[in-house]
Amino acid sequence: MENLKVFLSYLCGEFNNDKQIEKEEKDGKVVHPKAKHINNICNHKIKNLPENFKGFFVIEESYYEQGNFKNILPHLFLFTENEEGKVVLTSYDLPEGVAKEDFRNNNEELIMDYNELKISEKFTPMTYEFINNGFEGKSISHFTPITTFILNERTEEDTLYVSEIFKKEDKITFGFEDPIVYNRIKKF
Repeated sequence: MENLKVFLSYLCGEFNNDKQIEKEEKDGKVVHPKAKHINNICNHKIKNLPENFKGFFVIEESYYEQGNFKNILPHLFLFTENEEGKVVLTSYDLPEGVAKEDFRNNNEELIMDYNELKISEKFTPMTYEFINNGFEGKSISHFTPITTFILNERTEEDTLYVSEIFKKEDKITFGFEDPIVYNRIKKF
């Protein structure tokens, strides 16, 4: 459980990639979108959790902006620690009837029922290993026979490195192999 607690202390907070965007602007080539992550434990928003529940649900709010394009992508993740002390991320579908704009950590009205939560059938759970003072994980999910989602993450004490790629028939249709680099701006 110790690795899980350290991992969550690295993951939870508010992060943005302003430093990365500033460097890209200075270099004359902006590659990544302006992005922000807000991650926080939300077990207190989930009723009917089993007694002695050992995992931690986290709402991840992701905000992206590039030119006139803006997108909000909230996620519900469960983080657990396996027998080998590795952290495991399991993705859940957003609860039915909740708009993505309302699926936020600061939404006091947001309450979920554990018995109604559904594990995402699309996402392959990701296992993180502690390597060089950070946690690294990779997940390859096959959303359709021709669409693959590849997620690579590294989580350090104050920095997140996130590479998300959608491939259709082995051609990148969205995302970046070179990760978005998020720096912590607020700790929870």
